[in-house]
Parts: sequence; C-alpha cells; structure tokens
Amino acid sequence: MDEKKITLYISEGGDDSNEGTVEKPLWSVAEALDRIRGKLYREACLIITGSVTEVSARDAMIDIAGKGLPVIYMQGGERPGILNAKGLNNRVMYISGGNKVYLGENLVIRGGITQGSGGAGITIEDGALFLQGAEISDNDAGFGMGGGVYVSGRGEFVMESGLITRNKTKMHGGGVFPDDGGKFIMRGGTISYNEAVLSGGGVFVGVDAEFTMSGGLIEKNQVGGEKIVKIAGVSVPYGQGGGVHVCQDARFTMLNGRICENRAIAVGREDSAGSGGGVFVATDGIFIAEKGSIVQNGVMNWGGGVYVKGSFTLGAACTIANNIARLGGGGVHVAGKQGVFTMKSGLLMNNYTGGKGGAVCVMEDSIFTMEGGLVTRNSAYQIGNAFAVNGLLTVNGGAVIDNVYPPPEESKEKDAETDTSQEKAQCVVVIDDTGKLVIHAGEIDGKIAMKKANQMEDLREKKEEEETS
Repeated sequence: MDEKKITLYISEGGDDSNEGTVEKPLWSVAEALDRIRGKLYREACLIITGSVTEVSARDAMIDIAGKGLPVIYMQGGERPGILNAKGLNNRVMYISGGNKVYLGENLVIRGGITQGSGGAGITIEDGALFLQGAEISDNDAGFGMGGGVYVSGRGEFVMESGLITRNKTKMHGGGVFPDDGGKFIMRGGTISYNEAVLSGGGVFVGVDAEFTMSGGLIEKNQVGGEKIVKIAGVSVPYGQGGGVHVCQDARFTMLNGRICENRAIAVGREDSAGSGGGVFVATDGIFIAEKGSIVQNGVMNWGGGVYVKGSFTLGAACTIANNIARLGGGGVHVAGKQGVFTMKSGLLMNNYTGGKGGAVCVMEDSIFTMEGGLVTRNSAYQIGNAFAVNGLLTVNGGAVIDNVYPPPEESKEKDAETDTSQEKAQCVVVIDDTGKLVIHAGEIDGKIAMKKANQMEDLREKKEEEETS
C-alpha cells in the first residue's frame, strides 16, 4: 500500500462522521478535503457515487482553494457520480491556490448557476484542471461569462477526453471562456450543444488568453437568437461565432480537430450580427489553422465557416468546406481595416452563399492573400462563385478552379437566360466598387468581372517575359 496515496468514497447516502470507505462513505467533498489537507499525501482519489449536493462554500459548492492539498483525482463509482449544485445558486467548483485537479470517467458536473461572474460549472483562477472523461453539463452563467468553464489569470484547463455540453450564458462563451491570460488546451473530447447570446456559442477566447486545439470536436453549438439584443437601450451586435469567438489580443491555434455544424443566428443584418458560423475572429484577434477542418457550419448573415476582422492563417492540412451563409462569404468573410486572411495552402471547397462570394467575400479595406492551396466547387446565388471583392485580393499561387453556379440541387430550377443573378454568379471573381485583384502567380479558371477599369493587375505574363528575356 502506498502511504502517500489515499482513496475516499463520497455518496449521497453517506455521512461525514464515517471513515470514507466504500462501505462507510462520506457525505461531502468538503469533508474529504479537510481530511487530506496538510497531510503528507501526494495524491488523493475521491470516488463519487450518486447525486451529491452539499453546503455551498464561499466561491462554489466545492471550493478547492488554499495550500496543503495534494493532487486530487475525482471520478464516479459503480454508479455515476454527479456533483450537482442545483438549488444552491452558486457554481459547482472553484479552483485556486495553484491546486491541480483531474476529473475522470463516470463523473458529471451539473446544475451550477452564476450571475455577473464566470464559470457556472467550473472556475479556474490559479491552478490546473485536467478533464479525462468527465462531463460538464447543464450549467447556466446568466449574465456572466462561460456557461460551463471559465479560466483566468494563472489558470489552465487541459481537455484530454470527456464532454462539455448544454451549458449556456446570455453573454459570452456558452461552453468555455479562457480569459485574462488563461490557457485552454484541447487534445480530445467534445464541446457541443452549448449556447451564448452575444458571442462564442461553444468557445470564447478572451483578452490575452490562448486556446490550443490539437484534437477533439467543437460541434453543434449556437450563438445569437431571434430577438434584437440591447444593452442600456443600445442595440449591440450579437450572434458572433457559433463555434468559436476569438477576442482582441487573444489567440487560437488549431493543430488538429474539427469545428463543425455550429450556427450563428440574428434577425438584423447590421454590422456583424449573426456571423461566423464556425469561427469569428475579432479585431486584433489571431487564429492559426495548421491542420483540421471547419465544416458544415451556417449563419443567417456573413461568414458561414469563418468571419475575420483580425488575422486568420490557413495552413496546408486544413479544410474549410460545406459551410453556408445567407448574405455573403459562404466559406470566409473578411471585413474591417485590420481584417487579413492568408491562405498559405489548404482547401476551400463546396461552400455556398445566397448572396456574394461563394468561397470568400472580401470587404472594403480588408485583405485576402492566396499563396497556395485550392479553391474549388464553391457557388454563390448572386455574385462571385469563388470571390466577391471590395477589398484587396492578391493571388501569389494555388488554383481557383471548377467553381460553378447554380449548385447541383438547384440547377434544374433556374433559367440562365432569364435569371440575371445567375449571370453575375457565373463569374468566378467579381471585383466590386473599391475592390482590387492582383495576380502574381497561380491559376484562376473562369470569368473575372470588374465594376470599373484597372481593378485587376495580372503580372503573370510580365513575369514570364522577364524570365525568358
């Protein structure tokens, strides 16, 4: 027997005067923490059976704070263990003081409620939490941030497996909200069916925070709603980032994984409401996608797959495909003076919009640079199967081929001779108003339409002449 390890059992039918064995379990996690604090244990395993609701501490039902605690492992027993804060009007768990906690199989974190503060399920202020099979579900942050999880300061959340689902907030980050220097590392598991009203249905990455995704799923989350949102009587953009919202001075690095089937909803068309089905990158936010996929997301307005006001880099092994936007940017919508999308390689395929830019819509003052990769089989009902350009589109390499309108399922219903929108959409690139296209290299197959003369500069022939001279 390892004297540096201890196992304590906690059950809804237990008693805090018991020994904490499987036959005589404790009633509360608080009592278990008191018994191990200040001892020489290196690890403590707490096995939860049944639905446990205990007296609420200051910051949560379970407050893992202060010095003198070993590494804590929590998991369910033969029956599922549920840490349930229903009726307490408090979050379920609070971690601070540099403590380290592992949440294992057969364990559920449920029923947390906060108003005006973050993390209804779990808040990590200073310490580390490792999710290894547990479920964080059905927590409500109200007007706070992070329905399921809030990570700030020196906090770190590592999601290796498990589920974060059905959490909600009226503000930001239905599922998770790393903020103010907090770190969230996702290696596996699923973040799904979470809801936020303003931004980040699944994930909101706050100021100075970092989210690294090397595996797992962010799927079927929703942001926004069917009512216009007002704060202090002023309408605000809402429904930004069904799957992920990256705030200013925040960073999201996608090394693998899948962001799919998320939705952004808004009734109005102004500004950026109802946009960024998969991902929304705010001004001064950074998203780097090296591998993985952003697929089958949808919006009522702009950017079915991705909406960018900050910086987005698409790498060689990343795909943006099968996304839908009602107004523009079926795959990608780039907007704002600091909106920059760099396609180093990768794939933009099978995206669709009922408006302009089947693959990409580039708004005034924003930039899309294509250095490589493939843009194919995208379509727009109105303007530009592949690109609709009001900003700057620079093509340095790659290929834009086989972008056709109408989509196969609609082809029999439209008449090319009578439908003027189809004539515009037949063009692979449409350069509108303030748009500019500069081609240094690469292939663009199809018609290119310009609103005015001198909106396109094709330097490929000039380059070939210089190379042969």
